[in-house]
Amino acid sequence: MGLKVLVVDDEEDIVEVIQDRLENYGVTVVTARTGVEALKKLSLGKFDGILLDIRMPEMDGLEALQRIREMDKKIPIIIITAFSNKDAALEALLKEANDYILKPFEWDELKTKIEKVCNITL
Repeated sequence: MGLKVLVVDDEEDIVEVIQDRLENYGVTVVTARTGVEALKKLSLGKFDGILLDIRMPEMDGLEALQRIREMDKKIPIIIITAFSNKDAALEALLKEANDYILKPFEWDELKTKIEKVCNITL
């Protein structure tokens, strides 16, 4: 398949679950704990999609999203956020995120969103 995804979230448990599931489908997963770290990794390599949390230290997901869009207008981005941050997720859609998912989420729901925005089948 050759798909390479960047998972950006400061919650280690969430990152591990997403990484394990995606790697089971043959996806290469790179992780970052902050928006700053994500931008560094994006500057060093190409990705087919990004899963981006809203609430993180150093730089929140909305600012990271804005900076990513300055670098790449087309890369698929799914925002991951807690239900209490639904307004922030909607704001992210206005800032050109492709989709969002609320925590806690079911794997099948996230998988469907990844397939849709990346135009692939896992």
